[in-house]
Order: sequence, then structure tokens, then C-alpha cells
Amino acid sequence: MEAAIREAKASFNKFIEAFCHPTERQKSFLVKVVFDEGEQREHIWLADLDLRGKKPSGVVANEPNLPSMKFMQRVEFEPLYISDWMYIEDGYLIGGYTTRVIRDRMTPDERREHDAQAPYKFR
Repeated sequence: MEAAIREAKASFNKFIEAFCHPTERQKSFLVKVVFDEGEQREHIWLADLDLRGKKPSGVVANEPNLPSMKFMQRVEFEPLYISDWMYIEDGYLIGGYTTRVIRDRMTPDERREHDAQAPYKFR
């Protein structure tokens, strides 16, 4: 997983380029950000990104376990804590390095079920 996070950070410029100049084939831009609350740490996907202000923000796109965060809540984040990024192009996942690691660890049955529910395809 650490290698996936390093790869996501190293390729983040690809995300920024697509986010700032999206084609009609690209949609659903998200970043995964690490949040700490007391002893708890969680990597949370954020959508509806606003990267223009002093502090970037996004909307929590998955059900968080951290007590102070809620699904669909707008939160600010530190860019340094981005651990992954993704967008969809022509129906395929671009980026999503940690998602790919999790998917690769699934059994074939789990992977089929995951892929059937995912809003994108894998290459």
C-alpha cells in the first residue's frame, strides 16, 4: 500500500492537469486524503473539489469512521496529506492506486462483485 501511495504522489501532476483542463471524456475527479482524529487515522475520498482557495476543500465521498466527519460534509485538507487520486476517462479508472491494491487482494468472487458495483472499469 505504501508503494501505491508513493506512486499516487509521484503522478499527482497528471491529476492536476486533467482536473484543470478536463476533456469531455473525463469526469468524477476525487482525491484520497489522510485525516487524523485522536488515535484514529483514516484515508477518505473527497469529491466536488475546490482547489482554488488558500486551503483546498472537498466533499466526503465515502462513509467515514472518524466521529467528527460525515458523508457529504465539505472539509478542508492539506495537499501534503493526499494519498491517492482518481478520475474516470471513457468509463475506465485512471489513478486509484490504493483502490487497485485493495482490488488485487480480493478473491476472484470478491473482485467480480466489486467490479459489478464499481462506477468504472479497470484496465
